[in-house]
Amino acid sequence: MPGKTERRLVMVIFLTAIVPLTAALFLGNSLFSQGSAMWFNPEIGKALDRGLDAYVRYARAAKDDMRHQADALAGDPVLREAARRGTSAKETLAVRVPQLFGQHPSLVSLTVLSEDGDKLASFDRGRPVDDATERSLDVVRSLGADPDSGPQLSAVFAIDRHALDDFTTESAVVARYHQMEGARTELYESYFYAFAALLAIVLPVTMILGVLLARGVTRRIRRLALAIDLVAEGDLSIRVPVTGSDELTELARVFNRMLGEMAQSRARIEYLQRIGAWQEMAQRLAHEIKNPLTPIQLAVQECHRQYKGDDVRFRSLLDTTLEIVQEEVGTLRRLVGNFSSFARLPNAELHDESVREFLRDCSDQLGHLEDVSLGEESADAEPVARGNVEVSWDLPAEPLVTAIDRQMLRRVLINLIRNAVQAVKGAHTNEAEPGQVRVGAMRDPEGGVVITVDDDGPGIDEATLPRIFEPYFTTKSDGTGLGLAIVKKIVVEHSGSIEAERSPLLGGARFSVHLGNPRHLVMKEERDVREMATLTRVSTRELPS
Repeated sequence: MPGKTERRLVMVIFLTAIVPLTAALFLGNSLFSQGSAMWFNPEIGKALDRGLDAYVRYARAAKDDMRHQADALAGDPVLREAARRGTSAKETLAVRVPQLFGQHPSLVSLTVLSEDGDKLASFDRGRPVDDATERSLDVVRSLGADPDSGPQLSAVFAIDRHALDDFTTESAVVARYHQMEGARTELYESYFYAFAALLAIVLPVTMILGVLLARGVTRRIRRLALAIDLVAEGDLSIRVPVTGSDELTELARVFNRMLGEMAQSRARIEYLQRIGAWQEMAQRLAHEIKNPLTPIQLAVQECHRQYKGDDVRFRSLLDTTLEIVQEEVGTLRRLVGNFSSFARLPNAELHDESVREFLRDCSDQLGHLEDVSLGEESADAEPVARGNVEVSWDLPAEPLVTAIDRQMLRRVLINLIRNAVQAVKGAHTNEAEPGQVRVGAMRDPEGGVVITVDDDGPGIDEATLPRIFEPYFTTKSDGTGLGLAIVKKIVVEHSGSIEAERSPLLGGARFSVHLGNPRHLVMKEERDVREMATLTRVSTRELPS
């Protein structure tokens, strides 16, 4: 069933669509009704009819006037007498016809015909009828006593064409007006039905689109709500899918980043707590082991000194025992020293420093490492190798300022370089081809600083890679497993991260120390969380889309 938010969104979208359409339908109906009542007013129709009647009367009056003029011309006694006499009165007709023609300005031509149809006299205005501007009317009247026989008078009249053309146009307009007036109901109904059909189509489409839009929003809100519930239960491995490009997308991205930071903080706290427990245990072990070492050594030495006998075999046994005890006590003393050093590891005090200057100082100061020459690599100076390992330094061009503790970070480099040298020395026996260890630094793409230590040794076994930073885990026969644990604790104290991988530069191992880059730290700790979850058979989960 759709939730309340989804139903509300659908209702809002539905009302947003239905209210304007209904209002448009109502206003359109009112506008059409008012417009129809205004334009199809009966008074307008009557006025148009009266105007058309005036045109009709005008046209009829004009034609009647021409016919009356023709009747007046045919009734002229001089003209009739001359026409009756025929050809003998041509001179009289030649004089009289022009006189009569001048009395009627609308005449175009005036012709007198005999009974046989011969032209007795004729006069015209000197130009024919112009069809573009004039219309003509030909009127024939009898000049004899018998209307059906005898001479005849043919009069051609002209009238302005525009007046009659306007009459024709006005007649068509009035007819069209009355036609539209009669069909306005059908026109109104057709538009009303068209609007109603549009409304009927828009409503279901709006409902469907509203459901889809609302479901897309509420689905992501429900995913966030479910994720928040799981986080409230303590599950920081949950992730919300980041989809879309709106504010909810940014909220999901920020939520995931917040969970990553929380997971990172939890991982750091758990790691520091675990290291603290190991330090406490190391302190106790150092105390418990250190105290009996001196009495044991003194007791064995006293037994060896007090024996005055001549038994060669027993004397040899005492010598061997003393040698073994002294050697093992020395080993235990070194182990106790490592435990004490690990237990007394101080917290980092961070200050803004130049990583380039820090590496330059380290390259000058770390020359005491066994079988290693640590020189600065530059364009005009090549590093010098002593023994079978060559350590070179790639100093960055820019200062790369970040917050570090110089003494503790120096200890990190000592451990990483010493481990790399030992790994390389075990793999390289040819003096002519010394092993390579390379130290460098660069700006991280996310804005932090990365210090890398690469070597061309055998690399790190994939099976042991997840555990190399755990205290007391080592693959060396004489190792204590505290070096990399100390390294990681110092890096964590710097709010940084460290990771090991195959070196893309030399092919052996690469250790990358990331400083001053919270985003990389979050990503690294998320990977640590996933690796820890895998080891405990609990996977990092993402809510389904």
